[in-house]
Amino acid sequence: MKQTGKILAGVLLAVLLLTGIKNEYARLLPVSSYGMQAVIRKKSIDHLFIGSSMFRQGLSIDVLEEELEGNVYILSYNGNQPAFMAMELEYMLEEGLEIGTLYVDLYPYTAAAAPWISDTKILLDTDLGFKLDAWKLMNACNDTKFLDFYELFVTANNEQILTYPIHNRLVSAQFRNGGNILTPGGQTKEHLDSLGMLGGRDGLKETQVKGYERILELAKEHGIQVCFIETPKYERMYRDADYMELYEACTEKIRRLAEAQGDTSLKGADERKRTGEGSRENGEAGTKVKMILAEELAFDFGDAACFQDLIHLSTEGRIWYTKLLCERLEE
Repeated sequence: MKQTGKILAGVLLAVLLLTGIKNEYARLLPVSSYGMQAVIRKKSIDHLFIGSSMFRQGLSIDVLEEELEGNVYILSYNGNQPAFMAMELEYMLEEGLEIGTLYVDLYPYTAAAAPWISDTKILLDTDLGFKLDAWKLMNACNDTKFLDFYELFVTANNEQILTYPIHNRLVSAQFRNGGNILTPGGQTKEHLDSLGMLGGRDGLKETQVKGYERILELAKEHGIQVCFIETPKYERMYRDADYMELYEACTEKIRRLAEAQGDTSLKGADERKRTGEGSRENGEAGTKVKMILAEELAFDFGDAACFQDLIHLSTEGRIWYTKLLCERLEE
């Protein structure tokens, strides 16, 4: 029995040791063509886009690199939320990354969700301290269980690490400077009209609002220009009362947060339509904050060929939208 106990204790110690090494040092694996570590190793980025699959599917890296002056990187994780975007930004800045302009994904549904990491690539890109902070946030806002902790710290990314030379090469071939270079096609109107809506939410989550606030604070501290961007959704989304309620609440909250920091005088959508103004920004020295909503651009939200589903753009839509966005950014 004593021998068995020693063996079990040794196995447990080895598991704990390997788990600690993985959570702290997996970020040092050879970098892929997307993710935080790839950005950090560039040391300086003129245009950093940070967001969810809205940016991954909605922005063309080819167009951005052609139209914008300086280097460009798209940092996107599936389901990336404001609370974690703030943590990611702080992590990269602490690692020494210099940023000229930060473009933040404005997708209201992520601001209405309880904080949770959906894309475990985030865990591959960060150290143990980041993971513990992320867990504390998720644990405080969700009914978490031990199994959640176990999956986050023990089992997450094990297969990717064991097959890293092959997995990293296959996945990296799909990206360049964080931008998705796959070419998904669009849909038909009949298909998009048959899809179910995404449902209602219970309003914006305070933790996500604090994420937006922290992003603005960090930008101000480091002299980073900020632009919140909403990528186009299929026309049915803009007719959905649940989505539009969150849309208005989210844009208004960002406007008020920016004003509270003295960074900007962003106008609401109704006032902007009355005055005929487009993108909104401040005129003060230092940090500048803009907000560019899809409604402000000459994009056809009813063109089914431009969409993969109700919220993600096809290759055709991605290229068209990014060209319109760059034209606005250059004004």
